[in-house]
Amino acid sequence: MTSAERVVVHLAYPGLEKLVDVARVSALDPRIETVLCPYMDDMDLRTAKRLQPASRELRARAPKLTPEQSAAFARAEILLGLDAPFDVAEVAPGLRWIQAMGSGVGQFAASRLRESGILLTNAAGVGAPSIAEFVIGRILAIWKDFAALDALQRERRWTRHQGRLLSGATIGIVGLGAIGAAVARRAKAFDLRVIANRRSWRPGATAPCVDELLGPDRLHELLGRSDVVVLAAAGTPETENLMNAAAFHAMKPGSVFINVARGNMVDEKALAEALRSEHLSAAATDVALEEPLPPESPLWDVPNLLISPHSSASQDRYFEMIFEIFLANLEAYLAGRPLANLCDLAKGY
Repeated sequence: MTSAERVVVHLAYPGLEKLVDVARVSALDPRIETVLCPYMDDMDLRTAKRLQPASRELRARAPKLTPEQSAAFARAEILLGLDAPFDVAEVAPGLRWIQAMGSGVGQFAASRLRESGILLTNAAGVGAPSIAEFVIGRILAIWKDFAALDALQRERRWTRHQGRLLSGATIGIVGLGAIGAAVARRAKAFDLRVIANRRSWRPGATAPCVDELLGPDRLHELLGRSDVVVLAAAGTPETENLMNAAAFHAMKPGSVFINVARGNMVDEKALAEALRSEHLSAAATDVALEEPLPPESPLWDVPNLLISPHSSASQDRYFEMIFEIFLANLEAYLAGRPLANLCDLAKGY
């Protein structure tokens, strides 16, 4: 932490003062000065930043800072927000730490934090319970074929239509982070066998609620043994197009694919082909390579593909939980202690 008498905290998430008690920030320490000044990229730019952080074209698209925003960044030592400007150190030379409002932090690659020595922490784990509930909900809806039952009701037809038994099936979780672990806990409650992989796997490694933990090099083995595959890994350069044509081919015929990770981790054409050929029985994706997904996208018409607009994380208590992480980290920062949820900028998560 800087030795300056004042610590300026820039609260940049729009409308944050309506969501949480921002006065608690200043109440932590008399040295703190809070500045409420919204800054947020639009969804198109945020998504593009994750894919092309060094793009000149994107820099040209970036909104020009208002005088108020420029003044807030110029004074800030700490930033709480969802986004940051390109090369943020140029507009915020005193910035030392950013607390991201989400778990994914790919958009901050364009801000060149690593080169500037700026720390980045995320909100990993906050959305995990609601995202895991969403995953289980999608699995149940697909296997029990609720859509067909709803159609029968609309048609006023009393025709028996029965779904599949979930108990005893195998779920493969690609990426056993906070979200993957939350999915595993709920899957075990449904008597599913759980196989998962983790980038940091070592021989003999185990994990709660996971029957078998594999390394990332055994991805295709996991895919081939799973009735349902859930993609929950971190979005990094190494995981781009992780689920390509070969990966979908490795999946068990008739299996189900669910993506609650990042859109650029999936070859969308390969996914569409796997569904059209009926190699996969169904898929659900909460993300897309291009967000918002344009109306003319062919994905909308892919059979048995359930699309949701990045909506798997519920907002119930979401901002309150992020704010608690931030306040705890702010206390640690002021005391010179390590920060929780510190991101490895070299790895991108």
